[in-house]
Amino acid sequence: MRKLTALFLAFVMFMVMPTSTQASQSDWETAMHSALDYLYSAVSQNPQVGNEWAILALARAERIAADEAWVTRWLNQLGRAQFRRKTDYQRVSLALSSLGQDASNFRGRDFTKAFSTHVPTAQRHAMNQTINADIYALIALDSRPYSGDREYFIQSLLDAQRSNGAWGLTPNLPASALDLDITAMAVQALAPYYYSNPDVTLAIDTALEWLRKQAFNDPEGTAQMIVALTALGPVFADEALRYVNRLLLWFDPSSGGFRRPTTTSPVNFMATEQAAYALVAYWRLVNNMTSLYDMTDVFNAGTN
Repeated sequence: MRKLTALFLAFVMFMVMPTSTQASQSDWETAMHSALDYLYSAVSQNPQVGNEWAILALARAERIAADEAWVTRWLNQLGRAQFRRKTDYQRVSLALSSLGQDASNFRGRDFTKAFSTHVPTAQRHAMNQTINADIYALIALDSRPYSGDREYFIQSLLDAQRSNGAWGLTPNLPASALDLDITAMAVQALAPYYYSNPDVTLAIDTALEWLRKQAFNDPEGTAQMIVALTALGPVFADEALRYVNRLLLWFDPSSGGFRRPTTTSPVNFMATEQAAYALVAYWRLVNNMTSLYDMTDVFNAGTN
């Protein structure tokens, strides 16, 4: 009888124990909310141009809106801001779009004009010759979507992919550790075309094959992989969760931030920004929402 009772108790304990997925979900949600609190506290006191990734993370988590007082102060600064890099305009356009603002006509200023036309790399200013300019041009154009040379940017990315499936920051430079981040970002840009363009399908499949062989040794690269997988939709949800769980290695519960590059390094603001929006991307996926960079839900809600 004692043995049967013990077996019954063991069975009951097994049935009520959370699954690994449930436990992980609790962990990542705690980390997400803590990181968003960390960012909110950091940027709301003194919002500056340059806080765009934090603002995007908070907006896509539905934590802030354009009419919040400190967000309004940030919006007011944009009217005076001057930028030199295309990626600056792209970053601002994404943050504006996440708040339901039209980046092509924000208080009479078109932030998309600086990057919507594809210019061959050799004809660009030196500051805009990295592949980031094409990656984030496509991401930003598709966020609303805005008018621009999508097909040219898509082809430019396809042409720049290396034979091993990866992308490099600059085609003429040798391979580096940064290729992991850049490759994941390129997948994010091409993701909306994965199921409709056979050339993109092949490029992304080859890139994922390369990425899966890499060691993810910092939170930034891990975060970019999460955003890439979530952009590809529910089919990749289980794989995305594995990288979400890895990202938590760098989480610092005492501050809510993320450490870099090692799990014992100091908390880093940029790493926390990327980790936060990656967790938000996963949160949006499991809640059947549009992807991180697909802002059509904001505009369709009539907040513009």
